[in-house]
Amino acid sequence: MLEALQDSWLAHTIGESQMLTASLSALHLVGFTLVMGSALVSGLRMLGVTLREVSAIDVVRPATRALLIGLSISAVTGALLFIPRAAGAAANDIFRLKMTLLLGAILMHFAMTRRVAGWQGAADTGAQRATGALGLALWLGVALAGLAFILLE
Repeated sequence: MLEALQDSWLAHTIGESQMLTASLSALHLVGFTLVMGSALVSGLRMLGVTLREVSAIDVVRPATRALLIGLSISAVTGALLFIPRAAGAAANDIFRLKMTLLLGAILMHFAMTRRVAGWQGAADTGAQRATGALGLALWLGVALAGLAFILLE
C-alpha cells in the first residue's frame, strides 16, 4: 500500500519539485513552531515557572487553540511530505518514534493537561507540575526525534 502511495501522481509531483518540497517543509516548520511555542508556554505555566499570576487554565486554553492550528498545518504538510517517501519513512525507527511521541504528546495535552489546568484551587500543585513536566518532555522528544529523522535519514 505504501508503495502504491509513493507511485501516485501526487507523490511524483511533490518528489520531483524542489520548490514544492521546500515550501511544504517551510510550512511544516511554521506549524511545528506554533505547536512547540504553545506546548512550551503551557508546560512552563503548569510547572509554575512563568505566568504564575495567571491561572493555568487561562494560559492553557488559548495555547491549545494555537496548538490546534499548528497541528493542523503540520499534519497536512507532514502528510504531503510523507507521500513521496512513504515506505522508507514508515520503515524508519526514528520516524516511528517521532509519530509515537507525537501521539503521546497530543493525548497527554488533551486528556491531562487541559483537565489538570482547570482544577479549581490546584495552582502549582504537584499534579500540575508533573503534568507540565511530562508534557514538555513528550513535546521535546517529538522535536528531537524530528531533528534526528532529518539529520540521519
